Amino acid sequence: MKNLKNLSILLMLLISSVSAIAQTFNITGTTTGLADGTWLYLRTSSPEKTLDSTKVKNGKFNLVGKTNEKVSQLAVYTAKYENYVFFWAEQNTHLQLKNGEFKKAIITGSKTQLQADLRNKLKEPNRKLQDSLIQLLAKEKDIAAKQELKEKLNTAKNAEREFDINDVKENPNSLISAYILSVYASNWGKEKSAELYNNLSSDMKNTTYGKTISDFIMLNKEIKIGGKFVDFEQANATGKKIKLSAIKAKYILLEFWGSWCGPCREENPNLVKTYNAYKNKGFEILGVAADEKKEQWLKAIKDDNLPWENVSDLKGDKNEAALIYGINAFPTNYLIDEKGIIIAKNLRGEELKKKLAELLP
Repeated sequence: MKNLKNLSILLMLLISSVSAIAQTFNITGTTTGLADGTWLYLRTSSPEKTLDSTKVKNGKFNLVGKTNEKVSQLAVYTAKYENYVFFWAEQNTHLQLKNGEFKKAIITGSKTQLQADLRNKLKEPNRKLQDSLIQLLAKEKDIAAKQELKEKLNTAKNAEREFDINDVKENPNSLISAYILSVYASNWGKEKSAELYNNLSSDMKNTTYGKTISDFIMLNKEIKIGGKFVDFEQANATGKKIKLSAIKAKYILLEFWGSWCGPCREENPNLVKTYNAYKNKGFEILGVAADEKKEQWLKAIKDDNLPWENVSDLKGDKNEAALIYGINAFPTNYLIDEKGIIIAKNLRGEELKKKLAELLP
């Protein structure tokens, strides 16, 4: 009887550890218009981690990578991201790539990708409508006509939101549902996200996306413009613990970024110029890095010459401060005044300069 009990415990441990076993992905492909010898790279989507690289030979390629998920969102791309495609990879996935049109790749061998393709096809009419309305808005001069276009655009956006919510609700055992919920959780709010999360299957709750949603529901404080900032503490580059509340300035930019984030790194030179222009007038920045490897984080700080305080808990996109603030895209920032009130979100480039010029003349 004792042996039977021990066997049961062993089986339970084996079952619970399945999700932690690395899954090998074999990505084969053919290319059109891509010269032999062209380097192709395979990486994860978030956080960005290169898994493999190879050269195109006789119009073919083979890339191999491992992750801890049975299905993973991966990307194949050329140097400098001149061509790239994101896709849902399963054990053996095949890509047909055309030079300059990687996003139109024909992908086979992945049932999850088929689900994503069908979903995108159903959403396509609404997306085209939104694109056309945005273009019309940019050209329209009449105030009344612009207002009418804005209302139509909001209606289209709300319809897309309802589609996404219903899709997640009706497909609780789909990895796409877990992914979509993890992306939009902060936009949909804690209450709606918790309702949809509770509806997910156990398998989906145990995925990386499911765990991200769970962490968000547990930690998120539903930060809003006009509301008070939420304090947190993380280590800086030297290991010293830094609290947001310890940063003394008239205005603080709370900047969420990552060494792996291309748009973040592109924005950093502009941010450095703005910081140098206003640091003596009462402007300060606290960077929060969604990194896992300290050496990569520190290298990015050095390479980008970031002079302000930077902190991280080295938990990647599960950074606790990012979860508290509901960050689902990088870069994201909040501008906080000296009373601790959040007065703006996602000010970049000229918009940030203009705002600071008003606040700190």
